[in-house]
Amino acid sequence: MDAISEIIKTMNNTSSSVNPTEIYNEGWMTRMLMYYSVKEKLKFKGIDFTNKRWTSEALISSPFVSAKSKREGYTHPDIAIGDFKIDYSVSGKLEMANAHEFGIIEAKMKSQLSKETKNAKGFNQASRNVACIAHNTPKECKTFFFVVLPKSNRDRKKRDGTTIKDLVSKDTIERQITQRVKSHNDANQDQQIDDNLIERVKQCKLEVITYEDWIKAFNNIKIKEELNEFYDACRFHNKVKPLPTV
Repeated sequence: MDAISEIIKTMNNTSSSVNPTEIYNEGWMTRMLMYYSVKEKLKFKGIDFTNKRWTSEALISSPFVSAKSKREGYTHPDIAIGDFKIDYSVSGKLEMANAHEFGIIEAKMKSQLSKETKNAKGFNQASRNVACIAHNTPKECKTFFFVVLPKSNRDRKKRDGTTIKDLVSKDTIERQITQRVKSHNDANQDQQIDDNLIERVKQCKLEVITYEDWIKAFNNIKIKEELNEFYDACRFHNKVKPLPTV
């Protein structure tokens, strides 16, 4: 571990042999937040992190994973949290058949949500994650999908005038998943997906949150300082623009 600590210390040195964004990125920022949220029993945005199980970069199956036409593979959630089973020594697949609560947190630092998948144009990354959640959880399960990103990017408009909140809206996600299911059913007559999937999609809580607000939710000053220091480095090395001054 001493060697790892020394490597991290050299990240701000331009002569370092390791690209700083290998460490200072959305993945590690969010894993740090998850670790301390569970450790400190944080309550944030309707999530009680007390004794919550979580994992990063597991596999969750798509409703279209077995399709003969317009097939989709597995999704790699940045963070999966809640009731699930997984054994990485056997497989990276998540199992939530008996889950009471389950959610995914998609982490972004500078990049945008993907707008489409290979076999489905207009089926964005948020919709794909929500479809996977709905496909794998029972009807009674409390589900959610959050995107976490810098506050300066939350309301930033893209070239088409939309913001990330537009992509993670109920209307957008329900419409895209409904269209994706119809496209699948039209192409796979013997592998029909019923309306129960859409009903579970409608139950999923959606929200765009910021690193700033998540860090602010902690009471422990030392943890806040550590998280803010790491976050500042993430913003610097990823060239994240600050909020405009008024």
